[in-house]
Amino acid sequence: MGIDVTSFALPLGAEPVRAIRADRKLWDLAIGRPPFGTRWGDEPLPDISRALLEVVAAGTDWAYHFADRSHEQAEYVLDPVAFRAGGRHRDDREQTMAYRIIGGAELFAEHAISGQGFPWRCSTAAFLATAVERIDSLDVAGVRREFSVAEMDDLGLYKVHREEPDDHAFGRVLAQLRAFADHCRAVAARDLDLIITRY
Repeated sequence: MGIDVTSFALPLGAEPVRAIRADRKLWDLAIGRPPFGTRWGDEPLPDISRALLEVVAAGTDWAYHFADRSHEQAEYVLDPVAFRAGGRHRDDREQTMAYRIIGGAELFAEHAISGQGFPWRCSTAAFLATAVERIDSLDVAGVRREFSVAEMDDLGLYKVHREEPDDHAFGRVLAQLRAFADHCRAVAARDLDLIITRY
């Protein structure tokens, strides 16, 4: 078992998206069915699923980020000092800019919870543009001076391998962070928003 970060691009302001955010019963009908899952045999789609399919761009699917599950390490790279000060508890980290960039700026809905108990979160196109700017303008040399695999391990970050050299780990996580920024840039350029989940 592991925790993956995935995202789904859609317009948060579209009526059926607003509806599933506001109504748990509609959410329960929509979750696991297209566009968020696969069709259940010949069972007809609920009205809410058909409405969602009308507002989601054709061919849109879940995108996977941080394939080696380095999402917490990416938060650390974005701001090691804040991560160090913010503590390990997710509730504390959710207020930091680094967490919001990687994990979504706000809750998608109180009732939208992944199978491993993580809340679905989302970011608007405007926030994605801010996130991309923050990643693009990262003081790479400054962050590298603060970066330590041993410290990440001591802090209990997910999927850290203490024996990995700092330079290798930093390059790996930075490359994944930049790939995530490229995805956010492409979504924002289409004037779409992003749901981000950990599962």
